[in-house]
Amino acid sequence: MADGKCKAWLIVGASRGIGHEFAAQLLNRGDDVFVTVRKPGKEHNVAYWTDAKVDASHCTTLECDVLSEKSIDSCIADLAETPKLHLDYAVINAGVLKYPNVRDCDGGETDSYDDFAYHLHTNTIGPILVAQKLLKAGIPIGTIVFISSDSGSVSAFREHEDGFAAYGASKAALNVMARHMAAELKRKGSRTTILMLHPGEVSTDMAKIEGLDWEVEGQMEPPESVAACIKTIESKGLDDSGTFWTWHNQC
Repeated sequence: MADGKCKAWLIVGASRGIGHEFAAQLLNRGDDVFVTVRKPGKEHNVAYWTDAKVDASHCTTLECDVLSEKSIDSCIADLAETPKLHLDYAVINAGVLKYPNVRDCDGGETDSYDDFAYHLHTNTIGPILVAQKLLKAGIPIGTIVFISSDSGSVSAFREHEDGFAAYGASKAALNVMARHMAAELKRKGSRTTILMLHPGEVSTDMAKIEGLDWEVEGQMEPPESVAACIKTIESKGLDDSGTFWTWHNQC
């Protein structure tokens, strides 16, 4: 690390993919990392995230299912019991992509109302509730990062992403909610920064979509994406609150 200081991170949704890679890289460099999984087991110790010789005290596993407000409340209550806790960064990574999702305007390829709601609850409502409840708990937090997507961009709408409507809508809603959160915190004089981050097209289990009839270009492996994401996150400050960034530090 550039400054040689151990930082404290919360990674919500760390069991696999991008969240798992965040935990691995941060633990490997010596940071303290709180990781959440939906159903913790004996396997979810420090060795689950890294093969390196990392002291177990640097990794704390918490249970959190963003589809359950009760689970979110319990997770934050457990987190708040940590003595002298100060989170430098909270990365809210939980998300889903079920394909196809709302392909036709007449509902022809929409599985159900529940399918659409599933994306909104997991990608928007759950992550926002986690952030709100973290702030209400009075836990000092430097920066809250919502892992978003360029699929949720309105100004740079991706017309070719057929079958991604519910996913895109859920990420667009996340971005708007995050911007409102940033604006409210600014009005209240908060020192917490709110960021939205597109990690790029990353080759994870979630991205392995069968039957996709258009090409996902420029896919990279999680280590490349996350290394760039961490660098981008750490380069931002309070003046950047409410802004959307890509993994390679483009606004």
